[in-house]
Amino acid sequence: METTIQQADMNMQHRVFNAWVKEHIYPEGTHIRHLKDRLEVQYKGQLLSVKITDRGAFERYKMAGQIQYQVGNQTTPIASLEALVEILETHFDTPFPERLKQELIHSRRGFDLTYAQMEQRRNLIQDSMKFSRMPVSLNYFAWMSHMTALGEMDDLLYSESLVAEGHPTHPLSKTKLPLTNEEVQRYAPEFEQIIPLKVMLLKKADAVTTSASHDQDFMLNEVLKHHKQQLKDYAKALGYNIDDFEVVIVHPWQYEHVIVEQFKSWMIEQRLIPTPVTLKSKATLSFRTLALLDDPFQIKLPVQVQATSAVRTVSSVTTVDGPKLSYELQDMLDVYPQLKVAKEPFGLHAETEPDEARQLAYIVREKPELDGEGVTVVTASLVNSNPVDNKKIAESYLEWVDNEVTPDSIKQFITIYAHTLIPPLIAYIQEYGIALEAHMQNTIVKLGKDYKMTFMVRDLGGSRIDLDTLRKKVPNVRVENESLIAKDMEAVIAKFQHAVIQNQLGELIYHLSQYEGVTEAELFEIVQHITKQAIDPNQPHAEVLHRVLFGPTIKVKSLLRMRMEGKVKRYVNTVLENPLREGE
Repeated sequence: METTIQQADMNMQHRVFNAWVKEHIYPEGTHIRHLKDRLEVQYKGQLLSVKITDRGAFERYKMAGQIQYQVGNQTTPIASLEALVEILETHFDTPFPERLKQELIHSRRGFDLTYAQMEQRRNLIQDSMKFSRMPVSLNYFAWMSHMTALGEMDDLLYSESLVAEGHPTHPLSKTKLPLTNEEVQRYAPEFEQIIPLKVMLLKKADAVTTSASHDQDFMLNEVLKHHKQQLKDYAKALGYNIDDFEVVIVHPWQYEHVIVEQFKSWMIEQRLIPTPVTLKSKATLSFRTLALLDDPFQIKLPVQVQATSAVRTVSSVTTVDGPKLSYELQDMLDVYPQLKVAKEPFGLHAETEPDEARQLAYIVREKPELDGEGVTVVTASLVNSNPVDNKKIAESYLEWVDNEVTPDSIKQFITIYAHTLIPPLIAYIQEYGIALEAHMQNTIVKLGKDYKMTFMVRDLGGSRIDLDTLRKKVPNVRVENESLIAKDMEAVIAKFQHAVIQNQLGELIYHLSQYEGVTEAELFEIVQHITKQAIDPNQPHAEVLHRVLFGPTIKVKSLLRMRMEGKVKRYVNTVLENPLREGE
């Protein structure tokens, strides 16, 4: 049996090799051969090859076993991630920056810690089932329905902790530099730890707030109502009036490693004051967005940590746009009951230059609540295994609803999933010029019996907006964050295409097409049909939607190449065959 570090290393080798091929990072003169069950890469008389058990859309390979390196008659199995990187650098003219090598090794360590944690959790749950005499073959949805009914589980938060694979193809999925092992285990969602968020007081003159609520004291009256008196008394004991301060919520890692240094002079001058109040929270899948355990809110916080490709701070403009847009767009968001958007009632950033302000900022999001009966999960968890029945959560759902996983149940699931999710998102593009970033980390679904489902998209910060279209509906709208404003309609549609077609449905289809009797092509045909039906020919942008979504090719983000070229903030794309293309 493989150890968790061996599993993690193999996973990383496969991810790096897949990205290297898919993103065309290899040098000129390289030959790629797709054999029946092998992928071969030849360059200057040398060969890299690996066994392939499946090849999916978007140049996605399911690899098995070790990658082999061959020169002449000599074949050597590649023993480690480091050995693979060295061979790519030395023999395949692919330089890896030193920083990227550290990031890859950190990601492998993250996978190792996660796999060990999942194994431990599986053993604990199986033991507890034996102890309580519950059937050991209990279905995940049956178990979770039981646990939430008892009030012992938060179904959504639990699902956030089950995403062992993170971003499905990115080699830096589990990078969290510069966190130590202990800090990863303390702060990453897989470890389900309670994280005490620090509450600080910031002089009103040093704070910029944006509130979608009419209540000027929203933070004290709503988010911190259980601590309001304590904070008033604390300010009074220091000789201050609480009315002269705004409340700031800070991640404990950020406090220890950033705030005490960068805002030292503010703290000495008591413009920024630590308080004894802490808020109990747990990390969501997004790592720096934390769900409060005692109040119905989530807090998006800056943490000066590189999670996957980017350092996770909160720019000052997003603390303004989040509340403003979620408030101004409510009419639009109420049109489709099957798809809600999480409201962001409040944002704050320090009144200082932007690079400093992004370290002391936050956005408050209402806790995602979806109507109806069923179990709520973050959609990224659907393609990950759970420790109750050891199946992928989507598979557990089909067994809960239909007693088995069949080609018909898979097709029905994809049909209803796409039918519920796609039409509202296309309508927002046509009517408002907005593409929500509905990828698997940002999307929540409540799954009920009889394939009933309702969705919620959280985080307006990744949206793309065509301002001309939006202003026809909301004439006075102002968008502070320039990264939200798309250069043209194609860029708006590309956001939908990447988040929904490639990431959300592409992932589900990749996993569900592993079953006998169902193909990727059949499932993408269902998605193509539903997407076509969703485009209203009488609304704006119908022609460009049709051209981009059903064209022969699709642009996908080159995540590894962007890191290699140091272009994290500027997208670098690879052009691949579009699985929704027409004329097949």
